[in-house]
Amino acid sequence: MAQEKFKFRLATILSAEKKTPESKSLSLKRFILLGAAAGLIVSVGVPIGQQNLYDKPAKAEMSTKEIRCNGQNVVVRSPDHAEALIACEGARDAIGFLASQGLDVTGDITIELLTRLPAFVSSSAAGCYLESEQRVLILVYSKFREFETWFGIPIDRSLYRSLVSHEVAHLVAHCNFKIPKPTIQAKEYIAYVTQFSTMEPVLRERVLLHFPCAAFEGEWQMSTTIYMFDCMSFGARAYRHFVKMENGRDYLHAIIDGKALVD
Repeated sequence: MAQEKFKFRLATILSAEKKTPESKSLSLKRFILLGAAAGLIVSVGVPIGQQNLYDKPAKAEMSTKEIRCNGQNVVVRSPDHAEALIACEGARDAIGFLASQGLDVTGDITIELLTRLPAFVSSSAAGCYLESEQRVLILVYSKFREFETWFGIPIDRSLYRSLVSHEVAHLVAHCNFKIPKPTIQAKEYIAYVTQFSTMEPVLRERVLLHFPCAAFEGEWQMSTTIYMFDCMSFGARAYRHFVKMENGRDYLHAIIDGKALVD
């Protein structure tokens, strides 16, 4: 179990800013090094952090309250009631979209709003999904705003809601995959398509204008490397690919069934 916790999914982590060429190169190097380290631990079975791999919560998390979202199988743990309601909206958006695509959304979902993410998560991340524990972790809105911009535009509550939708999509997709080890690009394709599809139209247009990249032409362009170099461009290209008439719902199910975006 300790090994599974260490093998956290880098692909589920949202970058909080558009990467420069220098930061892209650094991110890829870190990805390679972390992957090698995780492989070493698995091979020798080193029991790191058997009880809890990440730091103990800050004081703000000690006073969190559980809020059950109206009409949903979603619970939000948050130190702030208003922010919990935004998280409920983001979860509702993701669940509604994925249900419309024919995915099973009946499982329970718990979202935790934190003043800081676990120590092993990149400092540029605003949220993450821990697969081994099926936990959605999101920075509280006040901490998210410290990034100032996201997807290249000023942060507001609509962007925050889309952040929640992205991470909830990871959880729902994880529970629907019919193959044991889907690729990073498979998981991120679904999460970004959900995020863009549930954005308010005006917000989505602003974001897409900031990322004028063309749609992916095929799977050969949707690699882990492309995602690691610029995850937000990957997201914009994935959404543009999804909305093409020949893709859409059928392509999502091909991913879920292990017939698309596999190694």
